[in-house]
This record gives sequence, structure tokens and C-alpha cells, in this order.
Amino acid sequence: MLKRGSVKRKLREEEQQAIGAIYKQYIDTFQESSEIPRKTFVKSDTLYAEQGKQNCEKGQLYNPKPIIKFKKEDAVQRTRIPSPAPGRKHNKKKSNLKSLGDELKMLQRERQVKEIKLVLPKVESSPMSIGQENDYSSSTNLFVSNLSPHITESHLIHLFGTYGPLASVKIMWPRNELNCRTANCGFVAFMSRTDAERALIGLKNYEHMRINWGKSVKIPAHPVHIPPELYKLYSPPPPSGLPFNAQTYDRETKPAPEFDDKLLPNAVIKVTIPFDRNLLMIIHRMIEFVVREGPEFEATIMNVEAENPDFNFLSEFQTPAHTYYRWKLYSILNGDPKNSWSMKPFRMYKNGSIWVPPTAPNYREGMPKELISPNRKENANLSETQTNRLIYLIKNLTISRSSIANVMVFCVNHSNAIGDVLEILVDSFKNPATNPVKKTARLYLLSDILYNCRTKQIRTDLNEANSEIFFDIFKQFHRTYKEFTHTQDKDCFKMKVFMVLRAWAFHNLYELKFITKLENVFLHGNEVGEDDDNSLNDEPLDGANLLKRSFQTATTDCLIVTKKHSQQFFDIFNPCNNFGSKSKKESGTK
Repeated sequence: MLKRGSVKRKLREEEQQAIGAIYKQYIDTFQESSEIPRKTFVKSDTLYAEQGKQNCEKGQLYNPKPIIKFKKEDAVQRTRIPSPAPGRKHNKKKSNLKSLGDELKMLQRERQVKEIKLVLPKVESSPMSIGQENDYSSSTNLFVSNLSPHITESHLIHLFGTYGPLASVKIMWPRNELNCRTANCGFVAFMSRTDAERALIGLKNYEHMRINWGKSVKIPAHPVHIPPELYKLYSPPPPSGLPFNAQTYDRETKPAPEFDDKLLPNAVIKVTIPFDRNLLMIIHRMIEFVVREGPEFEATIMNVEAENPDFNFLSEFQTPAHTYYRWKLYSILNGDPKNSWSMKPFRMYKNGSIWVPPTAPNYREGMPKELISPNRKENANLSETQTNRLIYLIKNLTISRSSIANVMVFCVNHSNAIGDVLEILVDSFKNPATNPVKKTARLYLLSDILYNCRTKQIRTDLNEANSEIFFDIFKQFHRTYKEFTHTQDKDCFKMKVFMVLRAWAFHNLYELKFITKLENVFLHGNEVGEDDDNSLNDEPLDGANLLKRSFQTATTDCLIVTKKHSQQFFDIFNPCNNFGSKSKKESGTK
């Protein structure tokens, strides 16, 4: 017996042989040298025969002809059409996924076209469309450069956040350690143009930080940072224990009154909008369903979502969120629009408290004027009264610490006008008749102001680029130094000036090379450190030249030598340590 596998194999071979015979017969039919006679088509009648001809070709071979006649030009153009490449594959049928993707792309393209049609008329009508890329007149974005790598976004928020609500804060950090820079840059966007201008003026004197206008950015609906003063304005009042957190007294000055029937009618319920955007969205969605479905829907949600903290505003009646929910529902039911409402106080219940509608925070209008602190005002100049006060303090300044501290208090309180303060102080050095003690005290004050400005990162005009200001000051000190007749006075004055210069070098206020130039100006009157009178130093000093120079520079005081009594030294910096003639006589008598 044959096995099942061999039977199947034999049947498969017979089937293949039969198929091969049929295929060979099919091929031989269409070949010229085929043994099988070629089949032909014989026509009986011809449809759509040409005019003037009859069916005289009956019984002959059928030779089809085109019904529509083409012109020769069309035939030439048809021949010019390139035939497809023989090895080129036919386009495959698109899959369902690819057709779906093409459909989505087409819908997205149509949506973009609709948006462009809606936006274009508004852009063309606005006056800011021309040159909007380079126009910063309406920008609220500040470009901050030359930032230290240790400064983060929190530092910028703390620094710029006092001027108004911030829309965004971003520092352009390097992508990796290889691209680390010595200074970074960033952007600080305000919600209001007024706040941005005030911040630009108030922070322009900060050292190691350059601020300028940047390109306009999209302002979000809610700021990323709200100043504490503005947050307090829109925040709810403290808990009072009364229904809907009604306020009837001042908690800071008066004690809590006892509850009676006349307490609630005189109380005021202040409604505030929650700062939590998710909670606010849930409240608005809840109000939509309650208005449509009725109070039964509210009761159902209170039972079903009893353990959900997002719906606690429905059951906690003294929270600010419940107060806002109850007022917003009452406002919608009385016909007020969603985004606007009446600000008139009202009573929601008979003999109940007075409800005060909330004030919608408009962060794009900027900080209210009453919330701007005095040290953040736009004016950066001293008034006439303040200028006279500073001049009086400088004129009566001494080298004592208390006197210098009093003037420093004035300078700290008017740090926004530090330019005017330094200008007045520099002018006080220009009078050559000023007492050397007062000059030294003013130099101490100048040193303290420069050190505090460096610590607080306040930019000043007294830097190495404006070295002529320092050279003029120390030239005045050089003249005073040359006018001293006693060596002790010179040494004491020189020591005090050098102490200030050493302090500048110790605290890295200026470079050591620049401080050396100031020392040369103080001692010699120029930056090089050589006296101006030594014009004959270059000639050879032989005996003849020495004798000649001695006769040229000789005077009667030098030639006539007389014995004079030594003058008593008077310490101008410490008058208490002086030894006058009276004390000398008393010591002699003793």
C-alpha cells in the first residue's frame, strides 16, 4: 500500500503536468509557427459604418477602426507622451491608516486657512502691523543680560516681582557643561506695560545686570507671580465664624462682638474670586449644571462626591470658595452675563448680611498707584528740599563715625537717586579752600557709598571709565598735601588718604593699577609718579652744572642763615592732643 504522503505527491505531479499542457496550448495559439490553427474573428455586420459605404465586407476579417477621428496635432502630442519605464512598479493602493492621515492633514490645512482668513483683516486694520517685529513701544518683555551663573529664576522673580505681576520669567541656561558661560541672559515679561517701564527705570542702576526692551510675547490670562500687596488686595478676609464669613468688626483693633439678632444685618460679606484655576473651573461647571438641572442635581453631587476634596466648596459654608459659588449662582440666575456683573451691594436673604460682589483682577492695567511703595516711584532725582538737606549734611560733616552714619542714612533712603547724591558729593571736593579735615571726612563718605553700591549691585557713574572724576578729586588732595608746612600734618593726612585707597584695593572696588595711579596723583600730581618740576633731570650733573643750578635757584632766605625758634606743631585732625603755649608754660612752671 502506498503511503498517504506519496499519494498526495503523485496527485500533485499529475496536476502540474495537466496545467503545463494547458499553458503550452495557450502559448502555441498566439504564435505564428504554431501547429494549432489560429482562430480568427469573422464579422457579420459593421456598426456605425462610414458614410457612402455599405456592408460589402461581409464574410471578411474584422478590422476595427476608431469611431472618433483625431487630428494630426493630437496624434503627435499623443506620441510625445513618454511611456512608463518597463521596470517601474505600479502605485500600490493606499492603506487605511495612510488615507486617514491624509484626510487629517487636509482637515488641518482647511482649518489653518480659515484661521488666516479670520485673522488677516484684524492685522491689516491695526496700526502696529507695519514694522511690528522691530517695534518695542507696546512690549512688556524685558531682556536681562550679563547675569551671574548663580542667579536663578527665583532671584529674578523676587527682584522684578515687586514692580507688578509677572507673565513669565525665563533664563537661557546653557545646554551642557561645555557651553557654560561666565554670564547668562534671560527674559522677564510683565502683565502691564506700566509695570515694565517702572521696573526698567528702577533697576537701571543695578551692576552686573543690563536691562533693555525685548520683543513682544503672548501675555497669559493669569500671571505666574503676583506681588504680595496685590495678592492681599484680592485675597479673602480672615475667618470670622459667621455664615459666609461675614465681617462685622476690625479684628486688629476691636474684640469679637457677641452674636445677636442685629449682628448679621449689619455684617458685610466680601466675595473674592479663587486664585486656584482648577477650582474656579469646577465651580463654573457646577453652576452650569445646577442652572439647567435644578437644586436636585446639587444635592446629588453633594451626596456622591462627599469624600472628594474638589467638591468641598458645596458643604463648607464659611470658605471663600463656597461664598463665591453661592454668589455666582445667584448672579447667573438673575440674568447677569458670565464675564460681567453688577457691582452694587445687595441682600441675598431677608434680614441677612450685605453681599459685596468681587472685583475682577485686571492684571494688564498694572499695579494700583496706592500699592506702589515710595522707594519704587519713577522719579530718580532729588527734590529741591532733599538737595538742600544733603548739602547741609555734607557741609557739617566730620570724621566721626556718627556724623558719617547720619549722612549714610540719608543716602540709603534715597538710593534711587544715587546719581544726584554722588554728583553733589563730588562737587564738594572742588573748593580749594575747604578744611582738610572736612575733605578727609567727605572722602570717607565717598568710600562708604561706593562700597554699599557695590554690595547692593547699584550701578554708578564713578567707575574706571570715568577716571577723570577721581583724578580731579585727588589733584585737590595733592594741593592740600603740598600746602602743609609741618611734616607731622603731611604724614597724618597721607596716612588717612592711603587707608582709603588700601580699603578700595582690599574690597576689589577698583583694579590695583588704577589705585596706583590715584596714589601717584595724590603724591606727585600726575599719573606717572614724577614731579613736574624735575625738567632738568635729564642733563648730566657734573660740578659746573651743580654750581650753576645753585646760583639760579638761590634766594635771599637761603643765603642769609638766621637761627629761628622752632614752631609748635598743631594736630588738625586731633585737636584734643595739641600742646599749646599755655600748656607749655604751665609745664615749665611746674
